[in-house]
Amino acid sequence: MANITVYPTTLRWAVRESDADPSAIAHKKGLADFPEWLMATDPLHLSFSKLSAIGKVLNMPFGSLVRSVSPEFQEDAVIRYRTIGNQTVEPTQNLRDIIRIMRGRQSWARDEMVSQGLGGNLLVGSVSQAASARELADAMREKLSLQADWSLHKDSGERFRYVRDRASDAGLLVMIDSKVGTFARRLDVHDFRAFVLLDDIAPLIFINCNDSYAGMLFSLLHEIGHVLLGLDEVYNDLSFAADNTKNERVINRAVVMSVVNDVDFHAYWRKSAEIHGQTQDVADACAKRYGLSGLALTIYAHQLGLATEEDIRLVRMLGEERTDARTSSGGNQNRTNASHLDTRFVRLVSSGIERGTLGYSDGLSLLGLKSIHAYEGLLEEKGMIR
Repeated sequence: MANITVYPTTLRWAVRESDADPSAIAHKKGLADFPEWLMATDPLHLSFSKLSAIGKVLNMPFGSLVRSVSPEFQEDAVIRYRTIGNQTVEPTQNLRDIIRIMRGRQSWARDEMVSQGLGGNLLVGSVSQAASARELADAMREKLSLQADWSLHKDSGERFRYVRDRASDAGLLVMIDSKVGTFARRLDVHDFRAFVLLDDIAPLIFINCNDSYAGMLFSLLHEIGHVLLGLDEVYNDLSFAADNTKNERVINRAVVMSVVNDVDFHAYWRKSAEIHGQTQDVADACAKRYGLSGLALTIYAHQLGLATEEDIRLVRMLGEERTDARTSSGGNQNRTNASHLDTRFVRLVSSGIERGTLGYSDGLSLLGLKSIHAYEGLLEEKGMIR
């Protein structure tokens, strides 16, 4: 395999980010020259194995090490929105790393869009932060072109993909993954379920796909609500335990309103109650019909006068987070790569490579791929092979 071009400034940035000791790294197999690489002024040409070893010891994604321009060292601003139970907590390394990867993609996409003469995204901050839940829900339906009955007659995966496609068509970059970059570090839904990185041109939403489809759908719509209101967030609370801030209450209610039709929901809840009797069974039946969790729908039923606070307590206690087994892409890596990456983003990268304004190595780095073969497989899976 040909050597890979690496820039010393990028290596120095990676060391600062990881708070690593260069002399200790030099004791690792094959990395004896690491301190000298840091002092170099000209680009380096390192083997894939050496670069992988550096990434492993620095706990740094492969793509971050091959960037031609290193970002400034600073804690990402969105980190301050990371809470558990409404309490600010120290972010995990996984969260820091995945935000860094997504920031890199967003930054490049923004520059690319500007160079192509594209204007600002019309969704960002388009709804007043004083809006009611109904006003926000109506805006979400309008801007995503969601019909009143859009959620019916679809399975869980189809609902999520339907909204994701609508969001992408509206100019949002929607990425999903179950792990951190090229590392095998699995993301934890108890750490975070989603986050949004606001930008007036290239707003980006990331969804942790180690969640159920019901959870992923709620998270995606929740973050879209944040985009419309112009609010950053790291989201992790599907138990609604931290649902005690005005913005969160409004957004959570708007999410459900954007999915269900009130007339249909009233009728179906009452009908299910007559058939099943038990609140948990009613919640499960509604969850299957509309694609959100039983708890989210029970809370909404309570707001409509159809359920009690005791019903909410029971549904929460009995474990509303029953994973509705997602359909796996199996062993098809091309399909997995395609599902993780936003289609518009892949098209931007592909266009840059074709025009010669983006090198293959930088393009593969942005996409999180390791080979031209994987790149071609991704384009074929996305239907972009001419």
